[in-house]
Amino acid sequence: MGHKHDEQVSGAYRPEGPVVAAARCVDYDAKRLRTALDELLAPLGGMAAFVKPGERIALKPNILFATSPDRAIITHPELVGMVASLVKEAGAHPVVVESPGTGVVHARPVIERAFRKAGYQDVAERYGLELSFETDWRAVSVPEAVLAKRIEVLSPILEVDGVINLAKFKTHMFMVFTGATKNLFGVIPGLNKAAYHARLNDRRRFAEMLLDVAYFVGPRLSIVDGILGMEGDGPGTGGTPRHLGILLAGEDMVAVDVACCRIAGIETSAVPVLAAARDRGLWSGREDDVETVGVPLEELRVRDFVMPGSYKGIGVGVRSGLIDAPLRRMLRHMNRMPRPKAGRCTLCAACERGCPVKAVTMDQKAKVAKVDDALCIRCYCCHEVCPSAAIDLEFTGMARLLDKIGIVG
Repeated sequence: MGHKHDEQVSGAYRPEGPVVAAARCVDYDAKRLRTALDELLAPLGGMAAFVKPGERIALKPNILFATSPDRAIITHPELVGMVASLVKEAGAHPVVVESPGTGVVHARPVIERAFRKAGYQDVAERYGLELSFETDWRAVSVPEAVLAKRIEVLSPILEVDGVINLAKFKTHMFMVFTGATKNLFGVIPGLNKAAYHARLNDRRRFAEMLLDVAYFVGPRLSIVDGILGMEGDGPGTGGTPRHLGILLAGEDMVAVDVACCRIAGIETSAVPVLAAARDRGLWSGREDDVETVGVPLEELRVRDFVMPGSYKGIGVGVRSGLIDAPLRRMLRHMNRMPRPKAGRCTLCAACERGCPVKAVTMDQKAKVAKVDDALCIRCYCCHEVCPSAAIDLEFTGMARLLDKIGIVG
């Protein structure tokens, strides 16, 4: 899917490296959002640099599951609505396309509920925005892919003229950070996502697949919603909303993610997607090569950003020089284990449905979900989709001891 334009944008500032624009925005007030988006896109040539009159443009947000936007789990609907307005002003027709979460069927009632609870239905009515309830998908061949040479993609994504990627600034227990690049995994329908987790339970292989999917989609523009971001044990209810007051944008989604990580103080070598992208030559691997125009990156840095619990864990990117690569490989299974908690667990079975290897069951007698450690592949989908923040991730056995002495924790 080629979405690049050949025309040059006159007057737009173009540094030597990838252009990542940044703007401040304190909240989701419509007027302030419009001003911030105008400032954000100006160095990139404005929305007219990315869409043409008469085109049909998919807006791909992050709607992990049906939840309100104040929890920082989803791309805020007001941002999506304002981007849609800019697309319409440029003469194109925007349509929101998304398949919520892992472990849920991509069916119209599920999509409708997610849009409604996330506030998208209201925004669509106010902005005259189309929401896609299409459930068809197609398997496509991607011969140029490194790993995922055949992927399942939502039909509406295949039928539009271009895609604008509207991601959320969030931590992620499995992938460390989820921003522009990983957001494109949402073009894979419902339960099909779980199959990828089951087949690719190694972080590096999963990251390679994410890159294959993202570059197949080839968004023309990626915007990251960091007005209200998420820190801690994201990307779901285990994370903590954090007001950052920023928006980032660029044509190069990997560069946008690198800028996000620099702002949060996340080492890019610990982010599997960025490490894999570096090895593919999709960016230099030198963090200083990615700067921001608009608001300088140095002014946006968050000094006390809370990392996910997996950040220093074995198999993610151990920061201790005491453990070399062979030992990390030997101990790769010593990651945190999902532990549902009685009293917080409501037996809703979202974790059971979301588990790609069927390692979770509902213990009706104990009134808490149970995880079979022998089956668990440490993908943390259960933690991700739990609507009650009832699943903690804890070290067990020898890993608990290593955590106590500061090697893996």
